[in-house]
Amino acid sequence: MSIGTGPGTAEPDPAPEKPRRASTKWKLTLFGLIGVYVLLAAYGLVANAGGIKGTFAAASTSAKAPSPTPGTTLSSASPSASRAKPTRPAAVPRTSSAAAHSLGVSSITAFGPEGPADGDNPRIASRLLTLGADQPWYSQWYTTPSFGGLRTGTGLLLDLGTAATVTDVRLTLGSKQGADVQVYVGSTPSLDLPAVASAWGTGGTVRLTAATAAEGRYVLIWFTRLPPDGRGHYQVSVYNVAVDGVSR
Repeated sequence: MSIGTGPGTAEPDPAPEKPRRASTKWKLTLFGLIGVYVLLAAYGLVANAGGIKGTFAAASTSAKAPSPTPGTTLSSASPSASRAKPTRPAAVPRTSSAAAHSLGVSSITAFGPEGPADGDNPRIASRLLTLGADQPWYSQWYTTPSFGGLRTGTGLLLDLGTAATVTDVRLTLGSKQGADVQVYVGSTPSLDLPAVASAWGTGGTVRLTAATAAEGRYVLIWFTRLPPDGRGHYQVSVYNVAVDGVSR
């Protein structure tokens, strides 16, 4: 009896072929390489983005930095240090000197080239010790402004009574202009004293200020040129004299 396959009997499917191991390993390696490449590419994008962001941040910071103005130096110190309140320097103490005032005059003497012995009109020189005197001391009259060649000058010697620092001498002369006058200050009554002030071609109210510190007991007011007296002669008149300075 033969056994055959009838129409209603299905033959079983053949078993599927197992994939080759070599093909599977190659695909895994390929996928691995692709994955590594993707990771590297992503890392590069992140790094580039960070660099660009840093660049923009640096540019923004530099754009906001203030530009220095003339005479101003920008400091690299921290903001808190730059806002620190500056310390005021210690005050330098002032040195004050005594104020000048009117000095007392003990005596006034007419004085000539040889000293008090040949002064002009010596008897009336003491008039100037009385403030507000109407009568002046006046010299002899001469035919020329330079004393007619008879002498080199004439003047008044003031004794302060004690040494002092003289700052200026104030004179009230006649109204005519043309007197040349010098002021000498020192410790001896002579023409050898140092000159401290002068005026040329003057008249009326005259203030003679010492150019340098002048110390001494004696003040010599010395005329070397005379103004006209209005009557064809030359003569100097002194109505008032005062000395300013600091007592010692």
